[in-house]
Amino acid sequence: MSRRLALSFCILAAIVLGLVVAVLAIGGRPDPAGPAITLDGAWRFHPGDNPSWADPRTDDRDWDRLDLVSLPSNRDDDVGLPGWLAGWRAHGHPDLEGYGWYRRRIVLPAQGDLALLGPTMVDDGYEMFWNGRPIGGIGKLGPNPRVIGARPFLVALPRLADQRAGVLAIRTFMQPGLDRNGISGGLRSAPTLTTAAFGETLHRAQWMRTIAGYIVEIAIPAMMVLLAGIALAIAPSIARPGFARWLAIALVATACLRLGNAIAAWTDLLDAPTLDRQNAVVLSPLAMLAWTAAWNAHAGGRGRSIVLGCAVAAWAARVAGAIAHLPDLITIARLAFAILFAVIAVRMALRGARRLPALAAMALIAIALFVSELSRLGAPTIWFPFNIGVTLSQYAYALSLLLLPFALPRVDAPGGCAARKGQI
Repeated sequence: MSRRLALSFCILAAIVLGLVVAVLAIGGRPDPAGPAITLDGAWRFHPGDNPSWADPRTDDRDWDRLDLVSLPSNRDDDVGLPGWLAGWRAHGHPDLEGYGWYRRRIVLPAQGDLALLGPTMVDDGYEMFWNGRPIGGIGKLGPNPRVIGARPFLVALPRLADQRAGVLAIRTFMQPGLDRNGISGGLRSAPTLTTAAFGETLHRAQWMRTIAGYIVEIAIPAMMVLLAGIALAIAPSIARPGFARWLAIALVATACLRLGNAIAAWTDLLDAPTLDRQNAVVLSPLAMLAWTAAWNAHAGGRGRSIVLGCAVAAWAARVAGAIAHLPDLITIARLAFAILFAVIAVRMALRGARRLPALAAMALIAIALFVSELSRLGAPTIWFPFNIGVTLSQYAYALSLLLLPFALPRVDAPGGCAARKGQI
């Protein structure tokens, strides 16, 4: 890759980074102050599902009492959304999956048009009822639920002219079969009662924070796809065409893996089970294989076929472990990939082309791929600039994009085709 093209890509990446920082700064600002009431405090809760529980006449005195304390300083450990709550597993239902209902009597202000902002954090979808009437939610619940994770939701609160109170019921659904911790389940933040006018303002602020929470997952994939196209375009004319082609596959697979998070957070296109399956069975194993094969091709020398064969075997084990839900097999496969990365790094340090940028980029990619192992070793894996979560993987991928163009071997000089003969 020519130095001019590499520098142009890095300048564009720096501009994109500046735009991302601006979005993070805007999205991380505190919510605007106004006439809004966070509906935390005492709620009634019942596991299971019964549509009659939406009826305001339902006797819920024998339901569990959950005291939900929503503080702006309590933020979730992913995006950094304020008002984080522990779910039903931390409130006496450690093994509950599927449905759970919340109910509460709400006293209304004396006058004015009112609106209800749904909870911005829920495991994993919800539907709200006001005095037995459905008023909307996030996801599709019922016999075949489809949940995609909560996002900002605003709805006008219907009431009669002289109505002073009503019952708010929230039907929640946590998708079974996904990896959960001991504080998951149901409401992870409280809904908010506000005036109709201020509700629009607060809703925009919540959406800005949600966009900021996943903007990195748009910016990094976009730059990865661009670099993949460049790598494929110059592959026929460089000394290591196999590296460029495997690099393109690795970049596209990683871009799709990251992009799915933003798609699921912002749209209804990907539900939670689909996102989990495509990441665990297809994209994550493919990214591991492609990155290993790319660096293996970059290192060159003897033994490349053996390393590639081991990588393919580790990929097959990783896929089989995901399909059969065998976490031990997945762990073994990830360990195999880590060992292969170490072997390739030694080979690259001894004889690889453009060793310094290649080794630095490879180290950053390894950090991003094996972040869960680093977490178990006690390494911090997320920071909150501007109160918005940015993970160690995101930092590592962003920095690697500045180095990868300089890791691509130079364009062949005349007669260089013989030097790359057999490099696949």
